[in-house]
Amino acid sequence: MPTVDILAPYQQIAAEIRHEIVTGHLPVGGKLPSEHVLAAEHQVARATIQSALRLLRTEGLIASRKGAGTYVTSLAAADASRCPARIELDHAQVGWLSRLPPPAHALDRVLHCELEHPHPGPHAGLAQHAHGTGWWVQWSLSASEINPIPLCGAERGPHDDGRCLLFHGHPGRHLYGDDYQ
Repeated sequence: MPTVDILAPYQQIAAEIRHEIVTGHLPVGGKLPSEHVLAAEHQVARATIQSALRLLRTEGLIASRKGAGTYVTSLAAADASRCPARIELDHAQVGWLSRLPPPAHALDRVLHCELEHPHPGPHAGLAQHAHGTGWWVQWSLSASEINPIPLCGAERGPHDDGRCLLFHGHPGRHLYGDDYQ
């Protein structure tokens, strides 16, 4: 029986806002509606909106200014021209992914990407699932962007499992389950 990836509400909202940014409906420098407005619009709790915005902040798409609101800061993190619908990965290029030690990660190829969800094409998206918990993070990666941790310059934390699924040269730190609760 095929499995279907179900996005958590905050992930669905983040994907919608990301789409608005990528398509230009929310331009760089544009202000997002308030958390209260977004919560009412999506009929969810404010905490769900906060989780969605936190995800977009970690992607570098938005920034919040205390008392001023949340603004679109960049399109670089969601550049649609990088969408791997145009790329098919050779198994040899991603073979190391299957060797990641459980229970740290169980990786699955997925047939969609978060840049323009949903759209057809051979995708190289990878869904990162955390040992059966309710959160997951997905990145759409091209073959040149998949790097094991030795090539990653991100700062390491106490819970780091020694693997990096983000593209080479990404800023900041690795993301953990705590970031998505």
